[in-house]
Amino acid sequence: MRLSPETFARAALKLLNKSGLEGVSLRKLGDELGVQGPALYAHFKNKQELLDLMAEIMLDEALAPLDAMTEVADWHWWLAERARTIRRTLLSYRDGALLHAGSRPTADGAEAIPALLRPLREAGFSDKEALTVIITIGRYTLGCVIDEQRPGEPAPQPGPGADDTFEFGLQALLAGLRARLPERVPDSAG
Repeated sequence: MRLSPETFARAALKLLNKSGLEGVSLRKLGDELGVQGPALYAHFKNKQELLDLMAEIMLDEALAPLDAMTEVADWHWWLAERARTIRRTLLSYRDGALLHAGSRPTADGAEAIPALLRPLREAGFSDKEALTVIITIGRYTLGCVIDEQRPGEPAPQPGPGADDTFEFGLQALLAGLRARLPERVPDSAG
């Protein structure tokens, strides 16, 4: 097995599902892979760098089909699908939201931001607005998943479930964003 940062991060994602975020450490990862600390520290200065790469890999694979789209005719569909995909992905990992909340973009992730903003800029948002939209939708999604992944037994709550609540909030955010654009660009949603 070739030991690369990605190899370590993928193994750490398996460890995350097995032990939770508190159970992920460079030492435990080394034990899982049968390698000593120097092999890990050759790729990661510290645990945070490992966590950052784990979070990036987790979402990059899930979002690849949306990010690869060269044309996005319906920006609100694209943005909603992005949020839903992020939510599903974070929920598929134990402590996925906590991992993502504590991560920072890697150099590769930061370089991808201009392409990420393109569908929103083409819809009429300024660069600053497009970045703010991505951050806002991301934080909304992350907050919902953090609430859903809260430790312990969930208290019975009256009203809609997590899926319906997430979708309602997402649609409310999208409606607000659509309302900001009519004077600049015709809205395909009508």
